[in-house]
Amino acid sequence: MSIVLLAGVRGEIDAITPWRVRLRDRLTMRVRAFGLDEALARGVAPESSPALELRASSLIGPTAWQLGDHLRRILLAADSGARFPIHAVPISRRLIRAVEPELWRLALRLLDDRPVDVRGVASVRGLLCDGRGPLYGVDASEAAALRDAVTAAIDALEIHA
Repeated sequence: MSIVLLAGVRGEIDAITPWRVRLRDRLTMRVRAFGLDEALARGVAPESSPALELRASSLIGPTAWQLGDHLRRILLAADSGARFPIHAVPISRRLIRAVEPELWRLALRLLDDRPVDVRGVASVRGLLCDGRGPLYGVDASEAAALRDAVTAAIDALEIHA
């Protein structure tokens, strides 16, 4: 069993409480992954619940690199005319090409060795996994929404002291 530290307010003071992670916490993290990602992307503190803390821990590290690699493969497929990595919702090549520089900046930021903020990783995961999101627009006319989402994700990846 592992232990996470949760922060919250008890009475009139901020408190940090050690929490023994239970199977229920791990199941909640798996079942509610997308909702937890949305909360993390909005800036909800990971230490506010066991499930959020576990989800944040799983997003940092290899997951960030995997998201960057997936984005890189999408960009290379758009350039070469090859099939995209398997997606349930089709991706518009014109849309990818319209925002290609920003998408490359995002992919390269995820693939470099600098630490990333969990808000940004959660934003990128939402961008890649939400079939209703701006990455899955129909054509290049929706490039502005995708560009804004990618720029916001890049900004959110940076850790501010």
